[in-house]
Amino acid sequence: MTNESFEIIQENKLGSQSTQIAQQNNYYGMDYQNTKSLCQDLIRSELEKYKSDAEQLAKERDEKFLSTLFEKLHREKIDDNSMCEEFKNPDMQYTFVEAQKAYIRLGTPELETILSNLLVDRAKESDRTLLQIALAEAVSVVPMLLPSQLDILALCFRLRYTRNNMINSLSTFFKYIQEEILPHVPHSIDKMSSFQHLVYTKTASIDIGEISLENIFIETYGGLFLSGYVPEELNDVIQKYPNFFIRCIQDQSKVQINSISRKSLDEQLSSINNMPEKDKIFIQEHFSNNLMSPNAVKDFICSNIPSSKILFSQWNDTYLKHLTLTSVGIVLGANRSKQISGTTFDMNIWI
Repeated sequence: MTNESFEIIQENKLGSQSTQIAQQNNYYGMDYQNTKSLCQDLIRSELEKYKSDAEQLAKERDEKFLSTLFEKLHREKIDDNSMCEEFKNPDMQYTFVEAQKAYIRLGTPELETILSNLLVDRAKESDRTLLQIALAEAVSVVPMLLPSQLDILALCFRLRYTRNNMINSLSTFFKYIQEEILPHVPHSIDKMSSFQHLVYTKTASIDIGEISLENIFIETYGGLFLSGYVPEELNDVIQKYPNFFIRCIQDQSKVQINSISRKSLDEQLSSINNMPEKDKIFIQEHFSNNLMSPNAVKDFICSNIPSSKILFSQWNDTYLKHLTLTSVGIVLGANRSKQISGTTFDMNIWI
């Protein structure tokens, strides 16, 4: 036997073995169709189990949400007859179903609270008004927002759209910042997408103009940030109108105009008929011209409340300073603020 013939035999043997191995694999394995069918059966079996679990969870969430809602309705002293009459309204039923679906889908504590609050407010607003429309729209929008975005709306609402009428001293102002404002500050809101999504949900708009946080405080509570005058600088006006002057809050050796803001001062002066116009202008100018600079206001607040530095940073270094709220944004901001601080608001003031 030649070497050539030996090599041919060896190749035939290897070929025969390869064929046998392949045949064995085909015999013990599964073809594509059988594998696909088995996988589909396994997946279908698992999905049926998950479906059952989801249905049970949905039922539990539904019962929990209903319990929370009716507890709040009774707490608001809405009697059963009034409640039933309002729930006969198709619009109220539609709004309720939207809230119910949102909570069943997501089931977060934040949604349970804010959706039930919105439904209570909607139940009290029986007339067809802009507020009723905004409340119903807020129910549809809130599932699309993260808690941090609700915090943005709440912070913007509190600072740009409200004034605390209890503030009449630095101590009450500092308490307000610490207890009613700082709890609203989100941990991180530097992403542009957070604000873009608020615009997408029609809860806010991003304006070209801006307002710094220190200027908000000057505009709203400017009377706390007056440098003061020595009495001689005010001529005889201080003797003629003593009620319009007090000891300076920032410097007890001086005096200042007695008003919390320029807006309040204008309202006070407009109610006095027998004051000469030149005296009114004198007092107005000596209020506006005596205000501390924005940087001085910021430094003063941060030195007394070090934790407020993050508040200034989150406002002045993000799009918060450009943000204005729509009616739906105001509703959600007010409700989120109520959820955080417990403060309630009359929405009819804004909507």
